[in-house]
Amino acid sequence: MAKETVNEAALQVITSLREANQAIARSVVAAQERNAKFAQSLFTSGVEVLKSHAEETQTLLQELEQQTQKQQEMFQKLIQEMGQDARQELEQQMQKQQENFQKLARELEQQAQKQQEAFQKLMQASMEVSKNLLHTPRL
Repeated sequence: MAKETVNEAALQVITSLREANQAIARSVVAAQERNAKFAQSLFTSGVEVLKSHAEETQTLLQELEQQTQKQQEMFQKLIQEMGQDARQELEQQMQKQQENFQKLARELEQQAQKQQEAFQKLMQASMEVSKNLLHTPRL
């Protein structure tokens, strides 16, 4: 009778430990799944932000180019109506404005390149996180 009680107590302890281990395993698996979803959402958000910046930069460059072209056309009309001295000054101003636009365009292109590099780093980090999550042992 005492041996049965000891066996039942041991069985209850083993059953309790097994259930506790299963609960821990379920919790670890759930945490890994949440971490994977979180990493994926960070990656997706980062990609969307970078895409948005690239699109906005491209749109800005196009708008600046159109505005510059319109301004050049207006300056050409003004030059035709002005005297020689005014023409020279306006031509200098147009040249200066065109140089400023080209400088701005180069800076925007550099920023777009930096965004592309950041995107690539984000992709690499995301792939590394995903790889690490896949290789993490699950209970």
